[in-house]
Amino acid sequence: MATTEQIGIVSTGYYLPPTRKSVAEVFRDEDFPTSSPAAGVDFRRDIGIEAVHLAVDELPSQLGLEASRRALAAGGVEPDQIDLIVDFTSIPEDYVAPTWAAAGLVQEELGAAGALATAVNTGGCASYHVALKTACAMLRADPSLETALLFAGDKTPALNKTYFPITVTCDGGSAVVVRKGHDRQAVLAVEVVTVGALHDVWYVPGITNPEPGEPVSEKLLHMKSDLELFQKNVIPINLFMFRRVMTACVKRAGLTLADVDYFVYPTFSDWDLKGFCKGMRIEPEKLYADGLGRHGHIQENDMVVNYEDAVGEGLIGDGDLVMVTTNGAGFTWGAALVRH
Repeated sequence: MATTEQIGIVSTGYYLPPTRKSVAEVFRDEDFPTSSPAAGVDFRRDIGIEAVHLAVDELPSQLGLEASRRALAAGGVEPDQIDLIVDFTSIPEDYVAPTWAAAGLVQEELGAAGALATAVNTGGCASYHVALKTACAMLRADPSLETALLFAGDKTPALNKTYFPITVTCDGGSAVVVRKGHDRQAVLAVEVVTVGALHDVWYVPGITNPEPGEPVSEKLLHMKSDLELFQKNVIPINLFMFRRVMTACVKRAGLTLADVDYFVYPTFSDWDLKGFCKGMRIEPEKLYADGLGRHGHIQENDMVVNYEDAVGEGLIGDGDLVMVTTNGAGFTWGAALVRH
């Protein structure tokens, strides 16, 4: 029987590989359009990212595994206490196949033999929210499930770091441990919405789906985008959809957006952060942006990394109401309301 028992975040962890590459070097090595993503915005000038981390020899699963180990250690959680493992990596992993996800590998490497391992990764950078909502539902629905490990590990191809006109990506992994009956960092609500008509604005074609006359190469595993569709159909509704999921979260908790103390948002770019704050009427000091210059965009891992860093820097305190929100290629918008 399903319950409404409180679920809280026990601990978090993340891992960024030590090798770094400056964004100036990324722009030197990669080809991307020179057009402006918005009026008055220069992509190179206004990106706000200084360098990104590269997983040179490490596989995506290793990034997620190391983050998982750190999250378990931070929470004092033993592998045999894990009942559910959910991989929320949003881009192709070690193997590109419908039957493989890093969840099983992480289960084996951690020694979490009693866990159910699966993957939820169709929300792009909002895959964290899809996974969190799924995990909370499963924990409440099944009395035998108490503790869940959510993790991701992302590694974009070496010459595919520039996601014009949005961001420059960073390799890394993150993990979250959530537990039923845990009253700290309480997950008050998670909301996710999708717009199916925008499913192919951003996508990885794969080697079986080349354009007519296009040779089969590694580039078919690079991210592609329909910039015209993005500008025409995503930009006009973006802030509306953010408001929709965030408003639904606070309403479910019997609160309002004015009650939110702090916002965790993806580190896409400086111009995007400013646009979000202006459009949503959020004071810049209430939104974490310090990680942008250090590492850029870490895909769905931004949600965990930026939350943990904001806590570590004293920007989120006990009892604060935190809104964790993002959008993701798919196209998906997600919001999670947490009482820290």
